[in-house]
Amino acid sequence: MARRITRKQLKQSDEFVSTMDSIMQGLSEYWKPIAAGLAGICVAAFAWWMFGLWNNSRSNDASYALHHAVTVYEGDDSLGQLIPTGDLDAAEAELLGVIEHYRKTDQADMARVYLARIYFDRNEIDQARDLLVGLAERNRGNTIGRIATLDLIHLRIAAGQAPEVAAELEAMISGSNTGLPRDVALYELGQLYMAEQNPTQAGDYFQKLVDEFPESPYGNLARQRLMEIG
Repeated sequence: MARRITRKQLKQSDEFVSTMDSIMQGLSEYWKPIAAGLAGICVAAFAWWMFGLWNNSRSNDASYALHHAVTVYEGDDSLGQLIPTGDLDAAEAELLGVIEHYRKTDQADMARVYLARIYFDRNEIDQARDLLVGLAERNRGNTIGRIATLDLIHLRIAAGQAPEVAAELEAMISGSNTGLPRDVALYELGQLYMAEQNPTQAGDYFQKLVDEFPESPYGNLARQRLMEIG
C-alpha cells in the first residue's frame, strides 16, 4: 500500500524546493564575483609559494657568496690560524659584492662584520667602528649583534679605551647591559685584565665564569687561563 504524503510534508517539500531555487538563483547572479574571489585566493597562495621558493633560493645564494668571501679573507691555510692569511683586497671586493646583492639579509650583515675586520687590520679605525656600531644597534639581542659588540669591544680596547670597556663589561655581568651574555662578558673582562698585567683580578673573573657557567663554551678557555695564572 502506497505511503500517503501529508499536507505538512508537502508544504515542507515545497519550502525546500523554493529555498534551493533561491540559492541557485543567487549563485547564478553572483557567480562572477564568487569565482573572482576564489581565483584571487588561488593566485595569492601561488604567489606566496613562489615567494617562498625565491626567498629560499636567494638565501642559499647569499650563504654561498658569503662563504666564498670568508674563505678568500681567511685563506686556504687558515685552519688553526688565529690571524687570517687571505688576500684582504680580494676579500673586500667579495664582501662588498655580498652586501650589494643581498643588502638586508643576515648574510650581508655578516659580510659587514668581516669588512669591519679588514678595516681594523688596515688601521682604518673610524670606518671599522662605524660599521660595528651600526650592526650592534640594528641586531641588538641576536648572534650578529653580539659578534659585532664583541669586535667593537676589542677595537676599543686596542684604541686605548680599556677603562670604559671594563665598566661596560661589568654592567653586562650584572645584567644592566645586555650587549653580551654574562659568561662572555666574564671571559672578556678576564682577558682585559690579563692584557693589563693584572692576573689576580683576571683570575677572579675566570674563576667566577667556571663556577657559575660550568657548561659555557668559554669554560675550558677560562680553565686554561687559570692554569696559566697558577
